[in-house]
Amino acid sequence: PIRQEIKEKMAEPKVDERCTSVVLSSLKNATRVFTNDVSKQMLAIEKEMEGGKKDFKKMAPYASGARTKKMWQQTGDYNDGMWSASQSLGLIDDIPTCKDLLDRIIDEAEECMQAASAKIIPKSKL
Repeated sequence: PIRQEIKEKMAEPKVDERCTSVVLSSLKNATRVFTNDVSKQMLAIEKEMEGGKKDFKKMAPYASGARTKKMWQQTGDYNDGMWSASQSLGLIDDIPTCKDLLDRIIDEAEECMQAASAKIIPKSKL
């Protein structure tokens, strides 16, 4: 389960598709993540390594799965872990239950299918 604080952060009006950064690209393992204190620190470390030896050991404490798991499940501090996030983050504006989300998806799909079927013109029998 994901802590409510993180869900609320993702649904904030000011959070949009520009709230992501690409980290680990210097190590040929580019990952798009939510921009927070941890991702900013990782980008700073990558910048320091430019032109020199690339060493994941410097970034490992920030990219740690244990750190992120703690954030998701215990602290709820969105600033204390690296977490993958795409530009679709900007499409989140509420926190529905799973049932409500599935009902919404079904309703929208039915509306699209009805609108599309209304545009079909049957072939003439002549």
